Amino acid sequence: MSSIIKLLERMGQESGLTESAIEFETAITESNLNEQLKQTMLNRDIVALEKALDICPDVVCILLPADEEENQEEEKKNNEEKIDVAAIA
Repeated sequence: MSSIIKLLERMGQESGLTESAIEFETAITESNLNEQLKQTMLNRDIVALEKALDICPDVVCILLPADEEENQEEEKKNNEEKIDVAAIA
């Protein structure tokens, strides 16, 4: 597993590996990957690579802003309840 990570890291650092088909093929064939991963990389088969590495390619992150109006309304209700309790005592 670390061999593929090292190769992918190298590809990210050296733009020539992805731009030149000859350099790309040389880097893959000289790597310590098993034949299945080498063939997958040479074919540029992303789906097969994801399956071989057992990774989940779909990562989703959603950030929602807090609703300040609701918080202000809740604070007003809480303050009103405190006032009502104080008046009853």
